[in-house]
Amino acid sequence: MKTLSTADIEQAKLDPTSVFARPADVLATDLSQELKTTILQRWEEDADERMQATDEGMPPADIPNGPAEVLCAVQAALRTLKSA
Repeated sequence: MKTLSTADIEQAKLDPTSVFARPADVLATDLSQELKTTILQRWEEDADERMQATDEGMPPADIPNGPAEVLCAVQAALRTLKSA
């Protein structure tokens, strides 16, 4: 399990992609379930906003995968966390 510094945890709560490469990486940490949920929910909000922007014609230039793929991955990680 990956251990994060306090600074990394605070950064992940604001911008999960600055600390984690994939939503599943959040699950592979020693963080509490509550912190993992908080980080994944933030990631979900960000992905949803990017999807809305894409729907409005703004291209997602900084996302290697499309926002829909990212949103699906975040939701899958949240489901995994809830079933644990």
